[in-house]
Amino acid sequence: MIYACQTKCCHFLFCGSEHQTACPDCGHKRIRPATQKERAVFFRLRTEFLPEERKSG
Repeated sequence: MIYACQTKCCHFLFCGSEHQTACPDCGHKRIRPATQKERAVFFRLRTEFLPEERKSG
């Protein structure tokens, strides 16, 4: 599942299990499931930064 951190300064998007309780970036416990728009951003960025050999394989 993709989550978003709700803290004022973080807004980190990350993949986690349903038991995720805290943001892996800042450690705060204010996380929520990501919106559809946030999920699209997460997957776009993840794909954009993959090494070239992994994109074509």
